[in-house]
Amino acid sequence: MKSNSLAAGFGVLGIVFLIVAALYALGVLQILTSTKTGPHYQHAILFGVLAVASFVAANFARVKAV
Repeated sequence: MKSNSLAAGFGVLGIVFLIVAALYALGVLQILTSTKTGPHYQHAILFGVLAVASFVAANFARVKAV
C-alpha cells in the first residue's frame, strides 16, 4: 500500500526518533531509564537506528512520480 500520507507519517516518526536520540545522547532522558547519571549512548544509537528505519520505510511508502 503506497500513500503519501503514510510516507509523511513515517517521516514525522523518524524526526521524533531523532529528537529522542539526541536527548538520550545529551543525558536529558536519563530519568526514564535508570538511576545512573550521564548520557545513555546505547539508547541514543537504538533511536538513531529506528529513525533511519523510519526514513527508509517512508521512502518505500511514498508514491513514485513517473
